[in-house]
Amino acid sequence: MLRYSTYQSIYDRKADSRNEGALRKGAARLNEAIANSISNIFARITLFKLLVFILFVVIAWAGMASAVASSPDHDVVESESVVVKRGDSLWKIAAAHKPGNMDTRVYVTAIQRANGLAGSNIQPGDILVLPTK
Repeated sequence: MLRYSTYQSIYDRKADSRNEGALRKGAARLNEAIANSISNIFARITLFKLLVFILFVVIAWAGMASAVASSPDHDVVESESVVVKRGDSLWKIAAAHKPGNMDTRVYVTAIQRANGLAGSNIQPGDILVLPTK
């Protein structure tokens, strides 16, 4: 009987099982590496989505804050209104309600602008807004 031989039987199961074990270990390592890289990719994508969402919220908040700050509601001018009676004219209403140091002609023009009047025609029952300034 030969002591040292290079012959391997094709029916030798021990040699195949050693190769199969190494292949299985290699496949397991490859599967684990792929799973780790996929989970890292998903973690990065999730982080990216979170950062984009936070950026979107900050930009939207800044836009709303600037829109609210620039809205004309902050410059509310108080005014009073007068119902026109029979015999009233813009001149009489302006003379009765104008600030003390203002010219009546200037106040008549201010009343016309505040009410969108093209002329001085007013009717009884009309409601006129009187500017305070």
